[in-house]
Amino acid sequence: MPRILSYTPSWLSRPSPGFDLFVSTKDSSSTPKNSRKQANGTNKREEYVGPRRTIARRGTEVFVVVDNQIRWSDLSVFKDDWASLQKNESKQTQENPEAEQSYRIFEIPVSERIRQLSISPNGQFLAIATSHTIRVAILPSSTAFEENKGKPIKPKTHTLGPTTHVLSQPPVVSLLWHPCSANGSCLVTVTVEAAIRLWELDRTNRWSFNEPSFALDLRKLQDAQSQEDIVTPRRVNESKGFSADAGDMEIVSACFGGTGLPDESAWSAMTLWTVTNEGDAYAICPLLPSKWQPTSTQLPSLSAAAVTRTATQVSDDAMLEEVKLSQKDQYDWLSEIDAQVPFLITREDNMAVNDAVYSRPKTPGPVPRLQGPFRLAAGSLIDFLDVSDIYVIAPKMDTEELMLGEDNASEQGLQEETDGASATVICFLTTDGRVYIFLDLEGVEGSWLPAKAPKQPLATPAEAPELILLEALETLDPVDAADDEWPTFSRDPFSRYSFFTTHNRGVHFFSLSPWITRLEEELQNSNTAGTDFRLKVLRETMGTLRERILHLGQDRFCNVEGESSPSATACVALYDSDLGYFLLTATENNSHPHAASLDLPKSVLMKSEAGFDDYETPYAYPEDASSTLFTTHIARSAYEPSSAFWKGSSLLSLTDDKTVPAHRRHMTQQEIRLSSTTLDVMTNAHRLISGETQVIRIAAADLFNRCERMMKELEEQITRVRETLSLAEDLEQGDQDENGYGDEGRGQKGNGRLEDRVQRAKDRQANLAERMKLLRRKVGKLRGRELSDREKEYIKELEQLERALEKREDDEDNAESPRRKKGSAEPYWQRYGEVRGLSQELVQKAKKMGAKRGDEQKKVERDEWSVPNEVRRKKVEQVQEMLERESALVDAVQGRLERLRVGGII
Repeated sequence: MPRILSYTPSWLSRPSPGFDLFVSTKDSSSTPKNSRKQANGTNKREEYVGPRRTIARRGTEVFVVVDNQIRWSDLSVFKDDWASLQKNESKQTQENPEAEQSYRIFEIPVSERIRQLSISPNGQFLAIATSHTIRVAILPSSTAFEENKGKPIKPKTHTLGPTTHVLSQPPVVSLLWHPCSANGSCLVTVTVEAAIRLWELDRTNRWSFNEPSFALDLRKLQDAQSQEDIVTPRRVNESKGFSADAGDMEIVSACFGGTGLPDESAWSAMTLWTVTNEGDAYAICPLLPSKWQPTSTQLPSLSAAAVTRTATQVSDDAMLEEVKLSQKDQYDWLSEIDAQVPFLITREDNMAVNDAVYSRPKTPGPVPRLQGPFRLAAGSLIDFLDVSDIYVIAPKMDTEELMLGEDNASEQGLQEETDGASATVICFLTTDGRVYIFLDLEGVEGSWLPAKAPKQPLATPAEAPELILLEALETLDPVDAADDEWPTFSRDPFSRYSFFTTHNRGVHFFSLSPWITRLEEELQNSNTAGTDFRLKVLRETMGTLRERILHLGQDRFCNVEGESSPSATACVALYDSDLGYFLLTATENNSHPHAASLDLPKSVLMKSEAGFDDYETPYAYPEDASSTLFTTHIARSAYEPSSAFWKGSSLLSLTDDKTVPAHRRHMTQQEIRLSSTTLDVMTNAHRLISGETQVIRIAAADLFNRCERMMKELEEQITRVRETLSLAEDLEQGDQDENGYGDEGRGQKGNGRLEDRVQRAKDRQANLAERMKLLRRKVGKLRGRELSDREKEYIKELEQLERALEKREDDEDNAESPRRKKGSAEPYWQRYGEVRGLSQELVQKAKKMGAKRGDEQKKVERDEWSVPNEVRRKKVEQVQEMLERESALVDAVQGRLERLRVGGII
């Protein structure tokens, strides 16, 4: 679980430029309450109940929606500018109203309120979604941010589906980028009425924004019998018709089963998971664009599995016919891929990418079979699910099956994953903030509809696929849940088994790492006896890590009667060398950023210290490091003044001609007279002023309470400083008490422990350098590269040496080479011949001396020229060691020359 280092930094707090990125420029006090309502009297915000993802990022660059405008800036620039501003005191004391903005505004024509933002993996496209419509903007490069800084930008935009995603069509619930798309430019849109469309965007082809390359209607697909059936979604003017599943298949969220990493299962990135509001999960596999890009392990893994299953199918006569047809379809599908000649994609800079791109196979057909609905095996634990989002964790790749019959997997660049499960983990998030964790043991694989309609309708499976409930976790009090509450998932940048959830009350962090290893051990156990009991024990002792990172409570100071509570956008987690492990979110109503700087996960720290494979640290960590290691500080949120202190007064609205009734407007231009009308005006003004002053009084009281809490926190800090001083004195004096750092350091001076740690760090560095050399050798074997200048010179020397040796063999009868002069460079072949002659001569002498060692037992008279036996024996041993080294050197040179000759280098 990551430790919170600090909350919203100063460069994102008022009055920093980073705070201005999220602040609305509209004056809320001058806007009447009813201005948000449309002509029919309905509140447009209350009509929309769905995901809010109005923060997107590209590296450290963020795109934020404020006042229905997209603002673009860089977090690292905010941090650097604020640090430089703090050094210059003159800029702190006086405010420059003409200072340029620290962000750029995108001028994009969007009539409705923006609900979602999504950036393509290649960073070229920005998908902008309202409740029904979608626009795609072509993003400028990062260098364009500094050009004409402060001025708006008009990027080139396209309306996605001008006749598809319109107000008369169902709302859009999900914007996804396909993980297997070529160059990361395939956008997948999912609507409420289960319509899935794939848009393969091309900057040079405007038609790619008008019509999808592939489309499916899950309601039609559920009843389809063959590839000949029409499964495309209905168009604008097409009648909707009647379907028995119309009310049962209202999609609320969608998610791909993988992110396209090499260590994931092969089918995961091709699988699209959808979930309805009642918790019915459906899967489509494979869902691919016309041009797709597999990972380095995807096709080999699928081919190995297909070959194994084909061999099993021949020998197994009891296999069901449906299973045989499914395996045959997979084999035909892979066979067509193997027969293709892949091509290389070209980036904008006309540089070819080494990854191969394939076309979507036409056999057995483009339309996959709809798998589901999955049955939730939860017993009586679940009565009703009102799902808002879904998060799928891909199973790890089966390395043993992939490398079956091959050499060591590590030599091929693959290693068996120590963490992760071989089963799919599916998480549901409900509108009341509850997280349900399910397990799919069977998995989802490729399945297609038959090419032609069968004589008999396709049989419904006797048992629906099952999802086993593992755990249910609460994150939100049902009393605090708002009517438009829509919690969402966010990915963690370090582990796929960790994620964040965001709702209007806060951001929570979840980690499944404590029990995922135990689950994998149970899944890989061949002994099935007692499996149900062990799974029951595992379910009762799951221990999923859960922690609230940010508290986004209702702002009681600026909450006006009749206005809704602040709604939070989905958080964004990123890691950067400058920002660190950073979490960012914002509230839409009061335009206030919330952030947290987190400590790196323990596994990442241990990997960075110990290497890539092992987890040895320079000093031994206890099992529970948080309970024994000294914590440097406890993160506390800084005081943030209430918005009531800078919020404008609504008193002027009483004299506005737009709000004052017509029969009272003349009173604003006359003297005050004692009348019932004047009393009503004064009463309304008093009511308004008393409400505003009450809010200010509460905010001031909160400031007083914060001051008292600060005094208590200061006392705690003083106590901790004393504890730190005591520990430092113990380190210096070497007096270790029972609560010290362990038995390993007892009785040892502080300097000695520090020296030991430094020595262990040096040894670890030497070990890493040696491992780096081995890795370079392996990489050189796996893939070719251009030779360096030193390697070319070395090859020339070897070629010269080979020619000299061949010439020496021809001229063995010639006279012996003269001795080299003092200070002259002797050729290699002469040195080689001399070494061989000396080695043979020394070997003969050593044999003679070794034969005489047994006879030298007699006593030798001691004189000034005699040598003791002990000294003679040591000298002989030294000579033998030198001979062995010389022989090994000669053999190594000969073997190197043979390998170079065989390899064709010389």
